[in-house]
Amino acid sequence: MLFQPPVFETIFRTPVEHRLVIRGSRSRGAPLDGVRWYHDEFDAAGNLVARYETYDEADETGRESCGWRRYDAAGRLVARHEVAMRWSALVLLKQSRRNAEIALQRGNPHGHAPGTPAPRSRQGLAA
Repeated sequence: MLFQPPVFETIFRTPVEHRLVIRGSRSRGAPLDGVRWYHDEFDAAGNLVARYETYDEADETGRESCGWRRYDAAGRLVARHEVAMRWSALVLLKQSRRNAEIALQRGNPHGHAPGTPAPRSRQGLAA
């Protein structure tokens, strides 16, 4: 089966006027197994607003997880979310890649106060 990574803009709820640029990825093999992706988010003016680290891995004990971490432009961790399974297992559980991406959104990556609307994101554009 071909591995299809998530649509990161959906997971991070990237506003449509922002750009998400991949900085790189890293893979590793047994006994630690996984892949990590690194992204930068820029606002409409081209200013760096966030950096992301996304991962899909199993550690040396066999513990599986996938998730993300969001850092502000100064490098401070501001949000994160993790589920205790590999990406492929999450896709199977949620019955689609799209539903798995939505499940990974928890954690409010842009730090909006409860009850306030989030900026328009790519999630609402795909039907």
